[in-house]
Amino acid sequence: MRPTVHLFLVLALTTTSCAGTHPSDRPVSGVQPTSIGSDQPVEVPEDAVDNTGAGRVVVAVTDNAFEDRIIVVDAGTTVVWVNEGRNDHNVRPAEEDRRPGWFREVPKAVLADGGAGSVTFEQAGDFPYFCSFHGTARRGQRGRVIVVPG
Repeated sequence: MRPTVHLFLVLALTTTSCAGTHPSDRPVSGVQPTSIGSDQPVEVPEDAVDNTGAGRVVVAVTDNAFEDRIIVVDAGTTVVWVNEGRNDHNVRPAEEDRRPGWFREVPKAVLADGGAGSVTFEQAGDFPYFCSFHGTARRGQRGRVIVVPG
Protein backbone atom coordinates (compact mmCIF):
# COMPACT_ATOMS: atom_id res chain seq x y z
CA MET A 1 0.00 0.00 0.00
CA ARG A 2 2.79 2.38 0.84
CA PRO A 3 4.37 2.42 -2.72
CA THR A 4 0.96 3.33 -4.17
CA VAL A 5 0.63 6.29 -1.80
CA HIS A 6 4.11 7.55 -2.70
CA LEU A 7 3.39 7.26 -6.41
CA PHE A 8 0.09 9.10 -5.93
CA LEU A 9 1.85 11.93 -4.06
CA VAL A 10 4.53 12.23 -6.75
CA LEU A 11 1.87 12.40 -9.47
CA ALA A 12 -0.22 14.89 -7.50
CA LEU A 13 2.75 17.16 -6.85
CA THR A 14 3.90 16.96 -10.47
CA THR A 15 0.44 17.81 -11.78
CA THR A 16 0.00 20.67 -9.32
CA SER A 17 3.43 22.15 -10.00
CA CYS A 18 2.76 22.33 -13.76
CA ALA A 19 -0.69 23.91 -13.52
CA GLY A 20 -1.04 27.55 -14.45
CA THR A 21 2.42 28.03 -15.90
CA HIS A 22 3.10 30.37 -18.78
CA PRO A 23 3.51 28.54 -22.12
CA SER A 24 7.21 29.39 -22.28
CA ASP A 25 7.70 27.90 -18.79
CA ARG A 26 6.09 24.54 -19.58
CA PRO A 27 8.29 21.46 -19.68
CA VAL A 28 9.32 20.66 -23.23
CA SER A 29 9.29 17.15 -24.59
CA GLY A 30 10.69 16.04 -27.89
CA VAL A 31 13.79 18.27 -27.92
CA GLN A 32 15.52 17.54 -31.20
CA PRO A 33 18.86 19.23 -31.97
CA THR A 34 18.82 18.10 -35.59
CA SER A 35 18.56 20.39 -38.58
CA ILE A 36 20.18 20.52 -41.98
CA GLY A 37 21.07 24.03 -43.07
CA SER A 38 22.10 25.60 -46.33
CA ASP A 39 24.83 27.97 -47.44
CA GLN A 40 22.40 29.68 -49.82
CA PRO A 41 21.39 33.27 -48.99
CA VAL A 42 17.88 33.60 -47.57
CA GLU A 43 15.62 36.55 -48.30
CA VAL A 44 13.90 37.70 -45.11
CA PRO A 45 10.31 38.89 -45.71
CA GLU A 46 9.07 42.15 -44.17
CA ASP A 47 6.58 40.37 -41.90
CA ALA A 48 9.27 38.20 -40.27
CA VAL A 49 9.72 38.67 -36.51
CA ASP A 50 13.36 39.23 -35.51
CA ASN A 51 14.27 37.04 -32.54
CA THR A 52 18.03 37.15 -33.01
CA GLY A 53 19.87 37.29 -29.72
CA ALA A 54 17.36 35.01 -27.95
CA GLY A 55 18.49 31.52 -27.04
CA ARG A 56 14.91 30.22 -26.89
CA VAL A 57 11.88 31.37 -28.88
CA VAL A 58 8.27 30.26 -28.29
CA VAL A 59 5.83 29.91 -31.20
CA ALA A 60 2.17 29.51 -30.23
CA VAL A 61 0.30 26.84 -32.17
CA THR A 62 -3.30 28.02 -32.28
CA ASP A 63 -6.19 26.59 -34.21
CA ASN A 64 -5.10 26.94 -37.85
CA ALA A 65 -2.16 29.31 -37.27
CA PHE A 66 1.39 29.61 -35.97
CA GLU A 67 2.07 32.82 -34.03
CA ASP A 68 4.58 34.20 -35.03
CA ARG A 69 4.41 32.63 -38.47
CA ILE A 70 7.85 33.68 -39.74
CA ILE A 71 10.71 34.10 -37.29
CA VAL A 72 14.39 34.94 -37.64
CA VAL A 73 16.78 33.38 -35.12
CA ASP A 74 20.51 32.88 -34.64
CA ALA A 75 22.11 29.49 -35.22
CA GLY A 76 21.97 27.52 -31.99
CA THR A 77 18.54 28.86 -31.00
CA THR A 78 15.89 26.48 -29.68
CA VAL A 79 12.42 27.07 -31.10
CA VAL A 80 9.59 25.79 -28.89
CA TRP A 81 6.12 25.19 -30.34
CA VAL A 82 3.33 25.21 -27.72
CA ASN A 83 -0.15 23.95 -28.61
CA GLU A 84 -2.53 26.64 -27.35
CA GLY A 85 -5.40 25.47 -29.55
CA ARG A 86 -8.19 22.95 -29.13
CA ASN A 87 -7.19 20.79 -32.10
CA ASP A 88 -4.46 18.27 -32.83
CA HIS A 89 -1.33 19.77 -34.39
CA ASN A 90 2.14 18.79 -35.51
CA VAL A 91 5.14 20.67 -36.91
CA ARG A 92 6.32 18.98 -40.09
CA PRO A 93 9.25 20.23 -42.20
CA ALA A 94 8.25 21.26 -45.71
CA GLU A 95 11.52 19.93 -47.12
CA GLU A 96 12.20 16.29 -47.88
CA ASP A 97 14.08 14.06 -45.49
CA ARG A 98 17.73 15.03 -45.02
CA ARG A 99 17.66 17.87 -47.60
CA PRO A 100 18.60 21.50 -46.85
CA GLY A 101 15.78 22.99 -44.77
CA TRP A 102 14.90 19.66 -43.14
CA PHE A 103 14.50 19.06 -39.41
CA ARG A 104 12.85 16.33 -37.37
CA GLU A 105 9.08 16.58 -37.12
CA VAL A 106 7.44 17.55 -33.83
CA PRO A 107 4.64 14.94 -33.80
CA LYS A 108 1.03 15.21 -32.70
CA ALA A 109 1.73 13.12 -29.59
CA VAL A 110 4.21 15.73 -28.32
CA LEU A 111 1.84 18.68 -28.97
CA ALA A 112 -1.30 16.99 -27.60
CA ASP A 113 -3.37 18.78 -24.96
CA GLY A 114 -1.25 21.90 -24.58
CA GLY A 115 2.02 20.07 -25.07
CA ALA A 116 5.26 21.65 -26.22
CA GLY A 117 8.01 20.38 -28.50
CA SER A 118 11.19 21.98 -29.72
CA VAL A 119 13.99 21.88 -32.25
CA THR A 120 17.42 23.45 -31.83
CA PHE A 121 18.49 24.93 -35.16
CA GLU A 122 22.28 24.51 -35.25
CA GLN A 123 22.90 25.64 -38.83
CA ALA A 124 21.95 28.70 -40.84
CA GLY A 125 19.26 28.24 -43.46
CA ASP A 126 15.58 28.49 -44.32
CA PHE A 127 13.30 26.00 -42.54
CA PRO A 128 9.69 26.13 -43.78
CA TYR A 129 7.19 23.95 -41.93
CA PHE A 130 3.47 23.21 -41.71
CA CYS A 131 0.80 21.39 -39.72
CA SER A 132 -0.28 18.41 -41.79
CA PHE A 133 -3.72 18.40 -40.13
CA HIS A 134 -4.53 21.96 -41.24
CA GLY A 135 -2.45 22.59 -44.32
CA THR A 136 0.25 21.55 -46.72
CA ALA A 137 3.76 22.77 -47.41
CA ARG A 138 2.26 25.44 -49.71
CA ARG A 139 -1.12 26.33 -48.16
CA GLY A 140 -2.93 26.59 -44.86
CA GLN A 141 -1.27 26.41 -41.45
CA ARG A 142 2.39 26.92 -42.18
CA GLY A 143 5.36 28.82 -40.87
CA ARG A 144 9.04 29.43 -41.33
CA VAL A 145 12.19 29.58 -39.24
CA ILE A 146 14.97 31.60 -40.85
CA VAL A 147 18.29 30.88 -39.15
CA VAL A 148 21.16 33.33 -39.55
CA PRO A 149 24.79 32.66 -38.56
CA GLY A 150 25.28 33.39 -34.85
